[in-house]
Amino acid sequence: MKLTASKVDAFVDAFPPKQMPALVLVYGPDQGGVRDIGQRICAAFLGAEPDPLQRADLNDTDVTGGRLGDEAAAIPMFGDKKLVLVRGGGGQVARAAGDYLAAPSQAALVVIETGALRPSAALRKLVEAHDAAMALPCFEADARQLAQLMRDQLEAEGFRIEAAALEAAVARLATDRGIMRREIERLVLYKGPRGSAGFSSDTALITLDDVDAALGDQSTLTLDSLIDAVALGRVAAADQALMRLTAGGQTLQTALGAVRRHFQVLHLATGLIEAGAPQAQALSSFRPPLHFRRKPLVENQLRLWSRRKIERALSLLHKSEIDARAMRAAGTRLPEAVAGQILLRIARAAQR
Repeated sequence: MKLTASKVDAFVDAFPPKQMPALVLVYGPDQGGVRDIGQRICAAFLGAEPDPLQRADLNDTDVTGGRLGDEAAAIPMFGDKKLVLVRGGGGQVARAAGDYLAAPSQAALVVIETGALRPSAALRKLVEAHDAAMALPCFEADARQLAQLMRDQLEAEGFRIEAAALEAAVARLATDRGIMRREIERLVLYKGPRGSAGFSSDTALITLDDVDAALGDQSTLTLDSLIDAVALGRVAAADQALMRLTAGGQTLQTALGAVRRHFQVLHLATGLIEAGAPQAQALSSFRPPLHFRRKPLVENQLRLWSRRKIERALSLLHKSEIDARAMRAAGTRLPEAVAGQILLRIARAAQR
């Protein structure tokens, strides 16, 4: 069986379902989201404080020779269920899953976490066609989905968020759902969880200042640093920012989107200035509002980039995002090296 991506969170929130699957496959390009969903399913199945022997973690090279079935059948003496988590989705995992589903253990759950799978992939075809298995796709969220996910999670914790604060938070969050969930938890901890001494109807409203204070971390600063380095033509600085972003778990496809949004507003601001508007009015076009430390940098960018140059950069960025979406639909990703080269190419164009 299979679910659409829009129904995955509801399925996980209500886990375990009345009709318990023998095997759950969590797959997709959003690796943080895959891990997050897998962990939530495992925790819901095992319950609070499980016996460590109730869980077995395997990788894709461990499942040969019937081991998957053996692990699932090995119910510990002081437990009534068993969880087997497999990371990887190669051909031997598909074969092992097929053998297991032919005679699954009634007291076990097998969870498989893997990356993007084409519709023709053996493992995905097997799980989607089997009545005792469930396939859960996990794709990177767009800005609208991120906003809704954030609003829903905050409301579940008893918080409301201002529109400006939500816009700023979404701009700073990675499209990786796992990272996003941890960042929202950090925001809740900053405000004080419901039931804590400092919680009240007044503190339940999250403002732009709260987002700046709680989420203004190095990943955000690095993304801003990348944007400014690219727009100012500082190629070496852009290269360093790219390395820091990837080391911190951000995808360069996320960076492409952030740079594209910045250049769209830069295009608008340049048009206002060319039409005779004062620079202060042009700078007010940026959302979220520019931090005072960034304003001089953006002023320099407005001097470096003409509307025609920005349009060429936007054309390149739009094409790269279209290519990335097409590759994602086909179950692959735009190579990080290609995304990095596009950003560095734009950085070199700034000084021409």
